Amino acid sequence: MNKLDSLYALTNLLDKTPVEDYPGILKGVQFDAGVLEPFMTWEAGGYTRNCLAHSDKYELILLCWDGNAVTPVHDHGGEDCWVYQLRGSLTEVRYIQNADDSTVVPVKEIELSPGKLTYMHDRMGYHSIENRSNNQAVTLHLYASPIKVCNVFNSENRVFETKELSYDSFKGKTSVIEFN
Repeated sequence: MNKLDSLYALTNLLDKTPVEDYPGILKGVQFDAGVLEPFMTWEAGGYTRNCLAHSDKYELILLCWDGNAVTPVHDHGGEDCWVYQLRGSLTEVRYIQNADDSTVVPVKEIELSPGKLTYMHDRMGYHSIENRSNNQAVTLHLYASPIKVCNVFNSENRVFETKELSYDSFKGKTSVIEFN
């Protein structure tokens, strides 16, 4: 396999590779998060979604996590999702929905550290990702197709609500980008 030491090498390979080979491609990433500094944006106490590449075939997003940032429990709009940890440490918590009272119940925790790859699909349930430290973290998210909307669990109302997704930056340009 080609040495994936740059964003260009990664996206070039993704462009010409079938979806079933995506996990192997991400495992071949050999660059430090610092290579992606020009694409990083930060939000105090939260996380940002920075689109690195977007096509009909896939979406590559760099998430930048401030200390103690947490995603809500969510699905992936029916798409495959791979998360590759570049910097820091995070915890992925997987959930199933309890049919009796419409709550979500945690069923598994996965510790993510640099170089670790995890996979999620709606048929596996739901998940959230948590930065349980005060340190920043960086992850690379690859979706088999772009996700325009997902379902997010509203714990107060005990229901999933549809959320339209947007980017905090697109290919290094910082402004909120929404799907048309």
